[in-house]
Amino acid sequence: MKLIDPLKLEPIYDQDGIVGRKMTVHPNFEIIHMTLEPKSYLKPHKTPFDSEFFAHKGSAVFTVGDKEINAKEGTIIACPGDIPHGMRNDTDEQIIVLVIKKFK
Repeated sequence: MKLIDPLKLEPIYDQDGIVGRKMTVHPNFEIIHMTLEPKSYLKPHKTPFDSEFFAHKGSAVFTVGDKEINAKEGTIIACPGDIPHGMRNDTDEQIIVLVIKKFK
C-alpha cells in the first residue's frame, strides 16, 4: 500500500495560479492533481493522448472544442486529445481537478 499526499509532491506545472503534480504514473495512464486558484485559466491546447477531467473540489469551467461545460464538483468530462481543451476557475475559491491522461 502507498499513501500519496499530492501537496507534498514536486510540481510538474506551476504557472499563472495553476499547479499540477503527478500523483500516479503507469504505462497506460497518469493521474495529475491540479489546483486552480481563483480566476486562473489554462488556455485550450491539444495533446497526443485522451484525457478525463474530474472536478474533485469546487466547480470548474471546461472548454472542449467550441463548447463550454460548467462541471460541478463530482463531474467527469472525457476529452479526446485532438480537440482543443482548457479549464478555468471562475470562483473565488481554490478548486481541484484530477486529470487522467490515457495513453494508447
